[in-house]
Amino acid sequence: MSERPVDEVTIADITRAADVGHGSFYLHFNSKNEVLTPVIQERAAEWGAHVQEHLENRDDPAEVVAFTTRHMARAALRDPLWRWYLTHSGVPVDDMRAAVGRFGARDFGTGIESGRFSVPDLDVWMRFTMGAYVSTLLGCVDLDEEAQGLAIDNMVEMMMRVVGLFPEEAHEIAHRPLGALAPPN
Repeated sequence: MSERPVDEVTIADITRAADVGHGSFYLHFNSKNEVLTPVIQERAAEWGAHVQEHLENRDDPAEVVAFTTRHMARAALRDPLWRWYLTHSGVPVDDMRAAVGRFGARDFGTGIESGRFSVPDLDVWMRFTMGAYVSTLLGCVDLDEEAQGLAIDNMVEMMMRVVGLFPEEAHEIAHRPLGALAPPN
């Protein structure tokens, strides 16, 4: 799947590359979308770890969440495999949550424990956030990079407001110059 566009890859290509029969494939997966889920989760873990390496000087949970969310969303929209997964997989939000949610849960949890964020239920908050995240990414797929960035930053600003930041502070944190991160190796 990394050698050509995902739309061109067939189940037969996958089974041939894995040296398994069609029957064996369908014992484990219902579609090629399901084959991509662990790949997407692995990439998200790599990007998340990479982004975390650039957070050493950030103690404020709002800054950490904003920085991580903004970079992860931009990385997903730059990656052809993620873009395909978003637009063709029926967007299984639970799979997306498994891919990127652990970073959000940790960082939001820190914000809640410190009193920086106020949410009545972390699990409901994560579902709410993932819905907004996936919906925003889907709405950005056909936009140019500048418009994508603005939409992502606006989403993060709204997330910050929902957890209790004042509008001015939420805007400032979500629209700070971000700087580019080279993709992880």
